[in-house]
Amino acid sequence: MTYFDSLRKRIGDVPRWLGGFARDECAIATVEWVALAGAVFIGGILVVWFLTNSLNTPSSAIGGNLSDCETWASANSASITGCK
Repeated sequence: MTYFDSLRKRIGDVPRWLGGFARDECAIATVEWVALAGAVFIGGILVVWFLTNSLNTPSSAIGGNLSDCETWASANSASITGCK
């Protein structure tokens, strides 16, 4: 039997294997776990995306305030009393 004959036989067994897999209770549990893992992964990506986009404005404001404070301190002999 050549390699291609063996491959053709294995490919021919796939529909029978899939049919058995679909009727097996363990297969349903496997599919549920894969779906759950995918949902958790996508949910994590959405949370990171939301936090990244929502924190952009506050972090820019903080950076601007720090820059203003640095400018004030350099102009007033390193005093930060006028920094707001």
